[in-house]
Amino acid sequence: MGKIVVFGGTSEGRKFAEIFSGCRLEIFLCVVSEYGASLLPEEENIHVHIGAMNQNEMEEFLREHTPEYCLDATHPYAVEASENILTCCNHLKIPCIRITREQEDVENRDIYYKDSIEEAVEFLQNTKGNIFLTTGSKNLEKFALLKNYKERCVARVLPTLEVMIKCKELGFEGKNLIGMQGPFTKEMNVLMLKESNAAWLVTKNSGKAGGFLEKCEAAKEVGAKILVIGRKAEESENQMTLSEAVTFMQERYHIKNKRQVYMVGIGVGDTRYMTRQARELLEQCDVIIGAKRMLAACDFQGKKPQFESFKKEEIVHFLDTHREYKKACIVYSGDVGFYSGAKGMTKLLKEYEVHLVTGISSPVFFLNQLNIPWEQVRLISCHGQNGNLLKEIKGYAKVCTLLGKEDDIKNISRELLKFGMEQVKITVGERLSYPTERIIKGYPKDFLEENVDSLSVALFENKDYQKEIQGGILDEEFFRGQVPMTKEEVRAIALRKLQLQKDSVVYDIGAGTGSISIEAAKVCTEGKVYAIERKDEAVELLEKNQHQFQACNMEIVKGEAPDVLKDLEMPTHAFIGGSNGKIKEILKEIQRKNPKIRVVISAIAIETIAEAQKLEEEYPNMEIVQIQIAKAQKLGRYHLMKGQNPVYLFSFGGKDKKNEGE
Repeated sequence: MGKIVVFGGTSEGRKFAEIFSGCRLEIFLCVVSEYGASLLPEEENIHVHIGAMNQNEMEEFLREHTPEYCLDATHPYAVEASENILTCCNHLKIPCIRITREQEDVENRDIYYKDSIEEAVEFLQNTKGNIFLTTGSKNLEKFALLKNYKERCVARVLPTLEVMIKCKELGFEGKNLIGMQGPFTKEMNVLMLKESNAAWLVTKNSGKAGGFLEKCEAAKEVGAKILVIGRKAEESENQMTLSEAVTFMQERYHIKNKRQVYMVGIGVGDTRYMTRQARELLEQCDVIIGAKRMLAACDFQGKKPQFESFKKEEIVHFLDTHREYKKACIVYSGDVGFYSGAKGMTKLLKEYEVHLVTGISSPVFFLNQLNIPWEQVRLISCHGQNGNLLKEIKGYAKVCTLLGKEDDIKNISRELLKFGMEQVKITVGERLSYPTERIIKGYPKDFLEENVDSLSVALFENKDYQKEIQGGILDEEFFRGQVPMTKEEVRAIALRKLQLQKDSVVYDIGAGTGSISIEAAKVCTEGKVYAIERKDEAVELLEKNQHQFQACNMEIVKGEAPDVLKDLEMPTHAFIGGSNGKIKEILKEIQRKNPKIRVVISAIAIETIAEAQKLEEEYPNMEIVQIQIAKAQKLGRYHLMKGQNPVYLFSFGGKDKKNEGE
């Protein structure tokens, strides 16, 4: 059995002891206060020493216990303690590992650094505004040297009796003193900074464990400046992060991480369809965690401890603070690999052995009921998702989706009818696997008044799905009327200059017949296109063309830009084909929403060209292209080229190509 001495009641020291509690590794953990000791696990292999030690006492302690390794997990700014520990270890020839904290990089122009508290106090003497101190109580008397410190300073310290008495003696009391144990979230910091009316936040760069990032983000939100006190840690061979030290010790002593988390897919619903592996794990585990409905499905386990939650951060916090549970099961409906709440949990559970346990997902169960091979089906989810279901139905012969709300099927049916997709066959599976299971079949018109269970599954079969990949739409395919339209050759170049992506959000301002909007909607299959038009005749044509081309991810907005743009979602791209002389006002509004927006302006009239060209001073990277299209017109035996009006395209904004890889 190995022996390890750990100096420090920091979160890293406590975490190290917790991780190795209950194993054959003997841990001697040295903390300064009774409070630090109270946070430690009670295990036979964890021995706690309470009280501060000088160098001689440290050396005597190490000599008495003869550890194979010594871990320095003291606070990053406990310089003297770290030097004493290293000196003792070198003298006794004991390998010493310094536990370092991962430092956080915070972008904030109102952040200042000082090497010591003395320098910080001197700096703050020449500032104005209240000061929120988060550096602890040890050096609080130095801040008492500030002029008007009782009026300016609010100190946040540990809520121990000893600390509170010391603060009162120094003049920190009442509204100028907060006694509270961390960790502190950004929201808690924001609340305290606002309540203190703080102009300055004073902190040490104590890394993730010390909540440095949360402090800085809070200060940034309330507009407080940040003063960081600290020294740069010198790199050496004996430094490790906590996770590196844990891995090192596990490998050195052949210790397998005893705390195991199983993310269990419990299947479609009825416990008859729960896998044997899932049942065995639920029987063997120490605690079951999950949403209320999931826990109800595990009632066969009787009085086993449970924790009701589906929120990732709450679950991780529960596991971190209940070290007595060595084997935990987090239960999820269906399978953990299909639109499951299990997604992302593994990254949050780095300190645990995490195992994923397969379950039977609802769509697979449903499709097997219908005798349809699920490899032939497009599987998606509307449950908590914002995907465009109609474009999936349009593009695939069979689409199976999880529903999320009782009225989902009614709303989807209305949309299908709106876009002329009344031929789509719908099959809904409700309360699958339970005795009250119901399978409903029909077409969109049959589901207009149908409410179904919120966790149902639906299959959409579209025999007229779009098979071909279209590279562009011919002009004659559009309803045109007397409204001007961007011609197909110009559209091809304009769309290329827009640099659209699948998830782009596009404003087509002065949409006219909607030729640009329709083509953009075909490209932005996971995004949205807003066709903005002020003329009644053009709006009618937009509606006809939207219906004809089933542009379900396109929304028509009637009105004049920039007024109607204010309530729309943030755009990534904008095509300005008609501005009514308001190009500057339109640009101001769309760039207010997104300063990095990609813009293409189309101009034919000399006045519009002149107005757009003036913008080159403001946008030096603007690209100007003139397009001259001529088409052959037959005259007797001859073909004469008939020229169209020249079109100018002004393109600027968006991602800088040289930075695309960053």
